[in-house]
Amino acid sequence: MKLGLLQCDEVLPEFLHIIGDFPDMIGGMMGGHRDDLELVVYRVYEGTFPASVDDCDFFIGGGARQSVFENEDWIHQFEDFVRELHACEKKFVGICFSHQMIAQALGGKVERSSRDWGVGIKAMKISGTKPWMKPPLTDCHTLFSHQDQVTRLPESAELLGGNDHCPHGLYTVGDHFLSIQAHPEYSVDYVRALTEIRRGIIPEPIREAGLTSLEQPHHQHELAQWIHNFLKAAE
Repeated sequence: MKLGLLQCDEVLPEFLHIIGDFPDMIGGMMGGHRDDLELVVYRVYEGTFPASVDDCDFFIGGGARQSVFENEDWIHQFEDFVRELHACEKKFVGICFSHQMIAQALGGKVERSSRDWGVGIKAMKISGTKPWMKPPLTDCHTLFSHQDQVTRLPESAELLGGNDHCPHGLYTVGDHFLSIQAHPEYSVDYVRALTEIRRGIIPEPIREAGLTSLEQPHHQHELAQWIHNFLKAAE
């Protein structure tokens, strides 16, 4: 399986020892479920994009420190590429920034959250079911780290999960786009490092609650399994 990673940011050098850079995170998340994975990395934040949507079997996009509504050339180009993936019904998994980009590219709305930062382990109430959502969960506890979020879904989207802080946390568009606000590729230690370094940026009560939540059990493995099942369904 040739999986194209649309890399939207890079890990800070002082955090590379925790879990590596984003290709390491995605490779680790997906490689644990199959041994025929070929990860092809496109550093889209530097303006490097696939020549064609057919360059890879599937695509996955991750998070970024920037916002999808910022006026930068690579962000506009990324939005155009997401629309092209959609027009071709190419399988694409969007995580965090890329999840938000799916919404924006297809007519939804992304804004700075009125509920402030979402950090730590939070539960998503699973409100929909798909054949690839195995093992089944009614609540999915997973890692979050975001300030922006989707406030209006595209008309073609089907909501599958969310919570009071982030109502549009998990959705699909047709059978080809899977969109996730949470970070199934992150580790607890990496989220802890991100949260700690943002002292003075994240309000202290939210930051401390987020750090405390990291002691809870989580469903990182199960959410990664859903992604694997989603992509495998197209083979």
